[in-house]
Amino acid sequence: MSKLMEKLDTLEYTELPGAWLYGVKPAAFRYSGCAENAPAALNTAVENARSNGCDSLRLVADAQCSASLPAMRPAGECSEGILLEMPLTDDCALLPMKMHPAYRHGEMTPWGGDQLRRVFGKEIPDERTGEALELSVIPGLESVTDNGEGLHKLIAREGERLTGLSPDNPFPLLLKLLAAKGSLSVQVHPDDEYAGIHEGKLGKTEAWVILEADDNASILYGMKEGVSIEELEKGLLSGEDIEPLIARVPVKPGDVFFMPAGMVHAIGGGILLYEIQQSSDVTYRLWDFNRVNDKGEKRPLHIRQSLDVIRPELKGQQAVMPTALDNTLTPLLRVPAFALDCAAIDGEIALPEKNFFRILTALDDMQLCWEGASIRLNPGETAFIPAKAPALTLRGKGRALISAEKA
Repeated sequence: MSKLMEKLDTLEYTELPGAWLYGVKPAAFRYSGCAENAPAALNTAVENARSNGCDSLRLVADAQCSASLPAMRPAGECSEGILLEMPLTDDCALLPMKMHPAYRHGEMTPWGGDQLRRVFGKEIPDERTGEALELSVIPGLESVTDNGEGLHKLIAREGERLTGLSPDNPFPLLLKLLAAKGSLSVQVHPDDEYAGIHEGKLGKTEAWVILEADDNASILYGMKEGVSIEELEKGLLSGEDIEPLIARVPVKPGDVFFMPAGMVHAIGGGILLYEIQQSSDVTYRLWDFNRVNDKGEKRPLHIRQSLDVIRPELKGQQAVMPTALDNTLTPLLRVPAFALDCAAIDGEIALPEKNFFRILTALDDMQLCWEGASIRLNPGETAFIPAKAPALTLRGKGRALISAEKA
């Protein structure tokens, strides 16, 4: 081993701030030489680590030396320099990562409020913050890891080992926490075929889990029985209030609602919810209660597109989160676009191993653990679980929601 490479205690080293992605049996070193000699010293460290059965290598070096090691992934910074890492084996595990959200707020969400801060302690940008996009690859609204790396870049580099998807497939899901102080507009979303032809994007099916709800809170959920598309079209084109044509459903914490593409819906005021959806920002607004902004302007409607995609016969699908904390993983929804489970824990449960990515959102304090390390999740925080994750255990007392593209 080169004298320029000082071996570090693995446990101490992995507790340095950063966002490690590779391996459960890492070798850790500090490099103290010049940039010119760093590649040769790294080769020696790699050989030493592999000979000792390590699956990954972690390194701390100054900024100049780190620039001379392009094969290593920047994982963060510490007082001694830049943290770098690389996998050493083909079967090296990819570790879960805490994600940090992008926000939709202000004029984008005039119905938003401050519930995300009051309930989950999130650093919202203003008092009309409607959405925390906890896991998103939407351009301009992308979630990031602890070290600020965007999810899109992470997927581009790690590919199938991270997602379990072939490189030709777009990333399929988006997860958000939504805070509605006021009612959202009445909306409908297109399916994949229509969105692909007219928007060049995925369609949008989604599901909501009600986390908090004021007394008498409700949602609009599908057309009322017997209402025809012709009757709806007449109301829309004449500018009438179409709310009487849509079914209103009371909600309470724990309720789960599935919205297939083509189903009319709206979130009412006084609701905080979890939303899992296809990774799409295509929304057609068909009614907005004649609201105006500070300039007296109404938000645009999408009446023709809405009439193209609405299916009045759709009634959705409902479920309820479990109340008992009995260390079980309960399926809530199984629909073509995604699966949704609830972990109800008082102690710990082992999460089943999968060959595709999952998204875990803590509703209470949780600790996601694997061999040699763990991450803590506060209520309202989300972790991305790679397809090639190590064996995982979830510890805590409360609930967590787990979404995936497959069951």
